[in-house]
Amino acid sequence: MKENTKRARQKADLGVQKINQLLPIIQNNEPGENVLVRPEMHMFLRPYFLLDKHANKAVGFDIREIVAVNGKKIERRWCVKPDDEYGMPGPIERDVLLAIYEIAYEDYISKGIPVPELMRIGSLRNFIHRLGMSYCGKTASKVKLALKRLVHTTCKSENSFFDKTRNLFLTEAFQLLGGVGITGESDGKGGTIDETYIIFNDKVRKNLNARYLMVIDLLLLRRLKSDIAKHLYPLLSHWLWRSSQQGYWRVEYKWLAEHLGLKVCDKIWRAKDQLRDANEGYICDYKWDGWNILYFAGATFEKDQGRRVNARENTKEKTTAKAPTKNSSVDYDPLVPALNLFATGHPMAERALQERGLTLDQAEALCLEKGIYRGSSA
Repeated sequence: MKENTKRARQKADLGVQKINQLLPIIQNNEPGENVLVRPEMHMFLRPYFLLDKHANKAVGFDIREIVAVNGKKIERRWCVKPDDEYGMPGPIERDVLLAIYEIAYEDYISKGIPVPELMRIGSLRNFIHRLGMSYCGKTASKVKLALKRLVHTTCKSENSFFDKTRNLFLTEAFQLLGGVGITGESDGKGGTIDETYIIFNDKVRKNLNARYLMVIDLLLLRRLKSDIAKHLYPLLSHWLWRSSQQGYWRVEYKWLAEHLGLKVCDKIWRAKDQLRDANEGYICDYKWDGWNILYFAGATFEKDQGRRVNARENTKEKTTAKAPTKNSSVDYDPLVPALNLFATGHPMAERALQERGLTLDQAEALCLEKGIYRGSSA
């Protein structure tokens, strides 16, 4: 009896110690570096995931838009087709892919190590816990299915997927993941897989290694209540930054619905009702102007952007602190990173040009001089 009481007290003491260790983290309202996740840019800027329960899951996405590049009109087409067996990816596939990018950044990109083609993601139990889910047979089955659905979903790009390493918009078909191996399943050689792994699509992996990344506050994302709000937040963050000189982002409802993976409503009152619960958590205000929506940046946006800039500057310091390799035969041009941002319409371009004392006209001329492709991120 006394022994049981002693053990109970020891467990209680350990519990108090753990709580005391966590208190500074819980009480700190300024999230640190470890809550920022960096997915590849296309994950939220192009629609992959069907979020609307009322949408036709057998159709997928087929989006066409006309953009102006160097004075010429170009059609960009983006298609995501459901697999006959696995169907369209949805909210859980979005969360799984985000967790995969989180691991890629933690284990490789942040350490200056190239992301490998085959990347291990640990035990299925730990991966499920990373998703904020409790491990059980049901959740394990859902996550296994999500991984396989990401492998079997086909995306088609016509001048729509941007290859950062080449500064080109590609026309080709690819999968979100090139392959997957799941703990406990057959390895095809008579044995079983001992640790879950994924195989990256080569174009996506190259973009990760080229740091063509978004920066997302994971705690803020998880605080949002609806799946639509969670997907809208990265879009707002990106486009409010690009529209910062105006102080708001004007977006056509149809474009927004398509990029959020929603069924496009034909009546404006239905459209307003569809987005009502999603318009929270990141903006100070929004207004409808016919079929357009105006989103106004708020304090949360400004705070978030401050953290992003600091994170990028810290990453830049770590990268530039490394000595150049002795085998390099090409001199480093400090203007090229800023010009690449400008050429692709990246939201950090204006800041990068200002830091180097360049005007937009000068940047345009230097891009022509250095043969840097002048594209559009639309």
